[in-house]
Amino acid sequence: MTAASDLEASVRSADVISCATLAEHSLIQGRWLKSRCHLDLVGSFTPSMREADDDCMRGAFIVVDTLTALTQSGDLSEPLARGVMAKEDISLLSDLIAAEPGAPRPHRTVFKSVGVAHADLAVAEYLVSALA
Repeated sequence: MTAASDLEASVRSADVISCATLAEHSLIQGRWLKSRCHLDLVGSFTPSMREADDDCMRGAFIVVDTLTALTQSGDLSEPLARGVMAKEDISLLSDLIAAEPGAPRPHRTVFKSVGVAHADLAVAEYLVSALA
């Protein structure tokens, strides 16, 4: 892995973008995204934080780890307040995992995580049992 010196060029060429920052203003611009890409947002855990602009969300298939992300993250709360997307258009990761495969998805996908303790616990339990 190497550090990129040009964020825009790196995003424009990427199929998967993963952000884990403490940014208060959007770093990733929707106009930079490929039509077929995945954007993973794991920073932005307060309403005043943003990693991605509204254009990243517009028309994307958005999945969250928990519905509290809708109010805890500026990445979602701000575009929701402006009508860029609707709450009904956002899917829960647990529902997606339980769903039957088959429904076509839009080309651009976004996963927004604000972190849930039960997911951390599940990983820890798995690792303990796998290493035992």
